[in-house]
Amino acid sequence: MDGEDLKHLLRGVFDARVFNHGDFNLVYAQPSGAGNPWTIGYRRQPLELLLCPVDLDTLPEVPDDTSIATVALGNVATLADTGTGYQVETVTGFRTWFEVSGAPRVPLTENLRIHLTALRTGPEQDDNGTLVLEQEEDAEDFHQFMSHFMDTLESYYAEPGEALGEGDPDEAPAPAAHGDRRP
Repeated sequence: MDGEDLKHLLRGVFDARVFNHGDFNLVYAQPSGAGNPWTIGYRRQPLELLLCPVDLDTLPEVPDDTSIATVALGNVATLADTGTGYQVETVTGFRTWFEVSGAPRVPLTENLRIHLTALRTGPEQDDNGTLVLEQEEDAEDFHQFMSHFMDTLESYYAEPGEALGEGDPDEAPAPAAHGDRRP
């Protein structure tokens, strides 16, 4: 049992729940507080996140519910970097805080331990009953994605000209030179 087995398991559950699953990169996110962790699918075109709750007690079962939260430019109310993670809120009232790290410690529930041990003998768990999920590159890519998402969202609320880097929008244009066809 190792982190790669867990990654494949999380990918399989995500793929079974999401129609166009191949368009998404995945990261494992831990809640900033109580609650289930997330498998987060994200893509740059169109710019969106899919937050799929993970019930570690029932893996590898695919949940019957459709509790996947979609966060896109058209429905995001708040998207903030908290310094250690992100706060996300949609216009429908969905709200969560989560952290994405390069090597999260995933608690090995009994069901998950049995399933992963059946895949590979010799469990590589920590003494405290957790498994380290190596996702350094994925986490870095996700943080870059979130920066891009927040920059794109911010550009929608920028003053005219700010988004294009054009200086002061109240400043009058320079007068046209003789022979120049500018108005």
